[in-house]
Amino acid sequence: MARNYPPLNALLFFVTAARTLSFTRTAEELFVTRSAVSRQIKGLEDFLSVGLFHRAKSGLELTPAGVSYANALSLCFADIKLATDTIMGQQGERKFKLGLSATFNSTWLIGRLNRLYDLHPELAVAFVTNALDTTEESVDFSSGIMDAAVRLGNGKWAGCQSDKLLDIHIQLVCAPELLRAPDAVMSLFELEAQPWLGYKHLPELWSNWLAEAGCGSSVLARKRVMTFDNVAVAVQAAVDGLGIIPMYRPLVDPLLDSGKLVVAHDFKMLSEKAYYFVCPSNYTAHKPTVLFREWIIAEAEMFMRRRFLPSGE
Repeated sequence: MARNYPPLNALLFFVTAARTLSFTRTAEELFVTRSAVSRQIKGLEDFLSVGLFHRAKSGLELTPAGVSYANALSLCFADIKLATDTIMGQQGERKFKLGLSATFNSTWLIGRLNRLYDLHPELAVAFVTNALDTTEESVDFSSGIMDAAVRLGNGKWAGCQSDKLLDIHIQLVCAPELLRAPDAVMSLFELEAQPWLGYKHLPELWSNWLAEAGCGSSVLARKRVMTFDNVAVAVQAAVDGLGIIPMYRPLVDPLLDSGKLVVAHDFKMLSEKAYYFVCPSNYTAHKPTVLFREWIIAEAEMFMRRRFLPSGE
């Protein structure tokens, strides 16, 4: 009977693409062409008869099947690395399983991982990806699925050690064509004339921003917000010019840097929630968690210092 084993090379391409959410970055990391990555992913999807990615102008997004497959394979590849290191005479507990959202991974963490591997080449990091990162069960470490997680919240999780990584500012963004002129921003009156986009899981985001910006609740009462239950679809709608959307900075910064989105209004609202590194309170017994915690806190501190340096420094 034929065994349903997909090509190992295609799995490597997929795991890398799932981690980077970019065929271009995957090609650079694996020293191949972007078209080679695309062919490998398409071949794997054909083999599985399942779509693994949604492809959009704003970037790649894992399908639910893709998230599930990537999580399982990430753990497998971490085990392969450990087995290989053991055969080659390297010892010690080095596997580390990190829970995080695909958005945080692709927009902030992924570009910094090379510095982690340079510092701790013995670590084998596996990613447990989820769509949202605010639910209570997202910090349940009792099952052993995760050793630690990056979560959005107020820093209070029972029985856990939490360290703040990034403050979040909420800012309105839109496609460049919605602005009256390049580099111009909208007045509050002009904002009201445009369609508004939002997220079903964050129903208070618009009202909170308007209140902090000094607008009355009557403005929101006059508007109909088009909401989405999928963050990537909402972002794509904004990239396509369908309206203005509040987004988290710095997570939206890559889209701003690429010019796919622009700032619609100067006001930035500091969120009550922030991104935290969360792990069990007894984390010191697990050396990989200790090493990763020290590294990511240092990376976040360096990022925040650079982000708020006065211009010219």
